[in-house]
Amino acid sequence: MDVHTLSPVEIADLLDAAWLDDLGGGKDGPDPETRAALADRLGCDAALRAEVWARWADHLIADGCPVDEAEYWLDVEFVQPYLEDGPAEN
Repeated sequence: MDVHTLSPVEIADLLDAAWLDDLGGGKDGPDPETRAALADRLGCDAALRAEVWARWADHLIADGCPVDEAEYWLDVEFVQPYLEDGPAEN
């Protein structure tokens, strides 16, 4: 999947699915390659990350989900590890 062609809403939907997978309640989250590409894209584009977060946070609030926990997961558990341990350069 080419994450560069996805809209912020589509990325927010993928993040929601990945988060639910990580919580153990989902089964339709993105594959590892897509997760890595999303983490890279969001880690390198602060404006996109803010827009995606705003859309995803609205969805979380509407569903009564813990927004603070989701934001922590996005920043620390989803994006940050990939940026620290991303693929080695050839």
